Amino acid sequence: MKKNGVSFYVAGLSNVAILLVLLIPLFSAKSFARDTIKNDKQDYPVWEQWQTVGHSTLKWGLWDIYDAQLKTPSGRYDVAEPASTDVALLIDYRRKISKKRLLSATDQQWAHLGVSRENRKRWLKQLSKIWKGVRAGDRLVFVLSASGGRFYFGHRFLGRIDDVRLARTFLDIWLSDNTAYPQLRQQLIGSKR
Repeated sequence: MKKNGVSFYVAGLSNVAILLVLLIPLFSAKSFARDTIKNDKQDYPVWEQWQTVGHSTLKWGLWDIYDAQLKTPSGRYDVAEPASTDVALLIDYRRKISKKRLLSATDQQWAHLGVSRENRKRWLKQLSKIWKGVRAGDRLVFVLSASGGRFYFGHRFLGRIDDVRLARTFLDIWLSDNTAYPQLRQQLIGSKR
């Protein structure tokens, strides 16, 4: 009797395995993409454990626009080898800024850095699919690693940038030697100058 129970159990497992194999094609690629994003959501706290390298406030006239904070796992940023470590840029907005204005300001900063019009146009198109407008109190986080960058709105995943050049050039707005805001850069990288 036991023998029949065991064979029924094994036969039942075989049927379940066959059913699972037959159901896999029914799942869309979109559902698998969501699972990938879910993994990004789960690793968001990683930058919260990192050390602060520096912080600064962008002011325009009498107004504070945002507070920025640069973090790395070690709390150090090597200007000679900026790609040598993962980096997180946290921006806490103090004013309402539309998505259109954020994209326009990014375009202006990239133009200042000498990024070609062709690259700016292509990259802004990618960012426009990820970004949204911000309000006072909102936090935008950009985490850069060797494989590209990830944007978060607070702790909520917004999107991934797989183009490492785009990801690094985005961070160059704040960290390049040629930034439009050299004092902000000095404060973010922890320089005493």
